[in-house]
Amino acid sequence: QETWPAGLRATVSLMLGSRFPMFAAVGTELAVLYNDAFAEILGLRHPAALGKPFFETWPEIQGEVGALMDRVYAGDPVHMDDLELTLHRNGYPEEAHFAFSYTPVPGDDGNIVGLFCACTETTRQVLTDRKAASERKRQRALLQQMPGFVAVLREPSHVFEYVNDAYVAIAGPRDFIGRPVREVFPDLAGQNFFELLDRVYATGEPFSARAMPV
Repeated sequence: QETWPAGLRATVSLMLGSRFPMFAAVGTELAVLYNDAFAEILGLRHPAALGKPFFETWPEIQGEVGALMDRVYAGDPVHMDDLELTLHRNGYPEEAHFAFSYTPVPGDDGNIVGLFCACTETTRQVLTDRKAASERKRQRALLQQMPGFVAVLREPSHVFEYVNDAYVAIAGPRDFIGRPVREVFPDLAGQNFFELLDRVYATGEPFSARAMPV
């Protein structure tokens, strides 16, 4: 390490002292150094990946990542909130998502000698969000087919998130989605409907009625 450029020594020291997943790729072959947190991302490829060229360990992602690393070696930092990759880290192909930043590591002469990456694997959150979105889509398809008029509201101000066709037919064509109920239906002021919604939201207790005049 004594022969390493000062910038690389500082980067590796920072990386090894962090609990956040980090790695450094060094030289023209992108030899990889990483900390314990990043070892968990490597899966079965740890510890063989240590000191090996990056794309010997990850040949399946060279198309997606190679151009990004070239940009960093040209001096341009790269940040991405969601990069989807197919990895073979556990013996089979699997979808993986990452938020990360690539930062150039300068040598003593100012030339780029490597790159530093701080990353977070977001696969579990992405898949959870996707499943939730699919479930919402399924529920709304069911609500759309109901003969009764249906609306879904959110937040204390009762912002419209969804209305089915029957709701639009009975309420008339209005700009519903993303607007609070008091804006959409100013003509209901003073009829106690807004107060009922406030009570249901605040208490979590349902309310039902039949033949209620509007």
